[in-house]
Amino acid sequence: MIKYLFFAICIFTPGILTAQTWNVQSTNISFQASMFGADVDGTFKGFKGSVIFDPLHPESASISGSVDAATLTTGNSLRDRHLKEKEQFFEAIKYPRITMKSTKIEKAATGYTGTFDLTLKTVTKSVKIPFTFLKTGSNAIIKANVEINRKDWKFGGNPIGMSDKVKLNFELNLSPVNL
Repeated sequence: MIKYLFFAICIFTPGILTAQTWNVQSTNISFQASMFGADVDGTFKGFKGSVIFDPLHPESASISGSVDAATLTTGNSLRDRHLKEKEQFFEAIKYPRITMKSTKIEKAATGYTGTFDLTLKTVTKSVKIPFTFLKTGSNAIIKANVEINRKDWKFGGNPIGMSDKVKLNFELNLSPVNL
């Protein structure tokens, strides 16, 4: 009897612990930096990625994505061109994607904390990002905010008046993949 029970557990447990796969329906990826004390807000489009997440088993989750660096917009076309083209900034033609991939996700006091490898041009650094996962009916929303130091990615050079801190904001609107 025990051997049959063990066999049943081995067969059915992986299905129970399998995280939900989600389609990313829409995103809002934005950033905020400061230049001479004035905030500069911007956005990115062209998100591609995958989300596998079960709020009860975050350790089995996998979240990855990238945005198209050439879609950067700050509302100022001269600044946008400068940021997209200059060597100390995005060089969007040479480095078309900015990528993130989770390496660990765990439950936190409020929501979750993900450890992600963030790659900007040729530099990859690990970043801890707190986030929330909110189910809305059968759909869900992931929201995250984090502040990074741009110099950790050798980004932006040393212009006078530019803050080293950059705030990143992510919102992913998800729908379940029907298996």
